[in-house]
Amino acid sequence: MINQKYSVSRNMLGNDTSALLNREGIGSIFLSSPEEASALMKNVDKGNTRHIDLVILDLPNIYKEQLEDVVDKCLLAKIPTLAIVPLDNLGDIEVNLKITEFITSPVYEDELILRARRAVSGHEPSIADDVIVRDDLIINPANYEVTVKGKRVDLRFKEYELLLVLSSNPGRVYDRATLLNQIWGYDYFGGTRTVDVHIRRLRSKIENNPDAPYIETIWNVGYRFRSLDSV
Repeated sequence: MINQKYSVSRNMLGNDTSALLNREGIGSIFLSSPEEASALMKNVDKGNTRHIDLVILDLPNIYKEQLEDVVDKCLLAKIPTLAIVPLDNLGDIEVNLKITEFITSPVYEDELILRARRAVSGHEPSIADDVIVRDDLIINPANYEVTVKGKRVDLRFKEYELLLVLSSNPGRVYDRATLLNQIWGYDYFGGTRTVDVHIRRLRSKIENNPDAPYIETIWNVGYRFRSLDSV
């Protein structure tokens, strides 16, 4: 199948392209109509992008204004884009469009795979040493950002501090008094019940699997962040 030529006008181009890239381990979305573009933008707004590694754009079939919106949303969502452009339409492309990669049609499989890999590899996020990653939970102390399944979670500052303390030492058990003193300070007059209230609020915002919670309760003692070797 290598070097098989595709024409942009082929009805099965989108399905063929997605299937080909899927075999290469690249989950792609092929946009060849305004309706498909609108559907993608709605999913991006909802944060439903977990299995999308690459968005492929069939440029002649997407409105100019809509194309700009798609590219901008993909850029914000850190999803690379690959545009398929007929040779006759190259002069119509806006130079300021921030599309990751271009490919001209007719399309060859080997070139498509190469450009798709380049687009995806160029957008692979680099994870700093201090970033904490546990399953779908990512905590970035550099910008105080916490995300679950790629969607940002709004935490109050004390909730964030609790999460950071616990997650920085997975498996370590913290009693309530220690957490209270470390987060609120020794001169805080509230009781340890304050810790329980904040833990409950924190859990409601970050937990999505009751069978494998990030924060575990150690009865009559306190709390700990699930250790790396926990099931």
